[in-house]
Amino acid sequence: MIMGNYDNIAFVVVSIYGLLILYFYYGWKKNKEFKTDWIKNPIQISLVVACRNEEENISDLLECLVKQKYPNNKTEILIVNDHSTDSTENIVREYSNKYEIVKLLNLPTNLKGKKAALSYAIEKANSELIITTDADCTMNENWLISLLSYYEMHKPKLLSAPVRIKHKNTFQHLQAFEFMSLILSGAGAIGVNRAIMCNGANILFEKSLFAECNLKKDLPSGDDIFLMLHAKSSDKKSVRFVKSHDAIVSTKGAISLKDFFHQRVRWTSKSKSYRDFDIVYTSTVVAVTNLVLAIGLIRAFVEMSFVRIIMFFLLKIIADLPLMISGSRFFKTQKSLLLFLPLQILYPFYIVFTASFGLIGNFTWKSRKFR
Repeated sequence: MIMGNYDNIAFVVVSIYGLLILYFYYGWKKNKEFKTDWIKNPIQISLVVACRNEEENISDLLECLVKQKYPNNKTEILIVNDHSTDSTENIVREYSNKYEIVKLLNLPTNLKGKKAALSYAIEKANSELIITTDADCTMNENWLISLLSYYEMHKPKLLSAPVRIKHKNTFQHLQAFEFMSLILSGAGAIGVNRAIMCNGANILFEKSLFAECNLKKDLPSGDDIFLMLHAKSSDKKSVRFVKSHDAIVSTKGAISLKDFFHQRVRWTSKSKSYRDFDIVYTSTVVAVTNLVLAIGLIRAFVEMSFVRIIMFFLLKIIADLPLMISGSRFFKTQKSLLLFLPLQILYPFYIVFTASFGLIGNFTWKSRKFR
């Protein structure tokens, strides 16, 4: 009976998905590009980075941070070492000895994990304004000015900023394109005051927001989303997205397929703790749409009849393309659009797999196992 009604169900589900993505596209376009302006009265800022076993990345990040065109006397850089077993601590100590604004914090032995590291550093921060990024990120010298000039103009409680994945091979290129779709959707949702996601690799927030927020410390990640939701709960307009090229942070993609799935399962694992309508609605629509398309593809190959499934994929593609084209222009990665069609076939199975394992599975992160 269900399979007999598949065409009707698929049409309705994909249509709802299409309307949702077009709504995000409207939000993305509504959020105009921001041009960085010099700040007349610079405010004190604390940059916080939690790191564990990042000896290959931390130097690149620190070089970017100490070269920011923001006054040193208004900046402190807090690097929290989460019990690294490599040379991370030594590298950060060298920078702290060379640059007064860089401070090394070692997480106490009774604490571990990114949330504990962030909490530990933020409590010690001298500023009321916090910016977080990740140890494997890089950014241009106007990054801080871009975020803070936007903050000075709009005063959001939480400011989300763009993140992209650097790619050296086809596998990482695929990751970068898929990741861009997440950033664009999140930015579009913020643009219509329906915030559903942000990325802790590039956010600014008020210290008081962190103190008030329940970060659900039993979960290994999700601090960025819980912060966003807390700000949203008091005022939906207090969450903003800075659409600026200067504000872009670049991060590294997963090296192996195993690392990639562990990362995505980790991201998905926290979803069952969300109670926000916009997040639940969006994640449900996306998951059901991809489940329906995955079933449709299998059914099409079994019956050797592809007309209907092609129609449903075209409906989805028509909805996805405007956002992806606009986003690729912003990130200056138009060539990535060549990956759009191949990913349409892989994406339904990938989403169903990661969603299932994120809800019931285990994963490894930073040499630690989580259930």
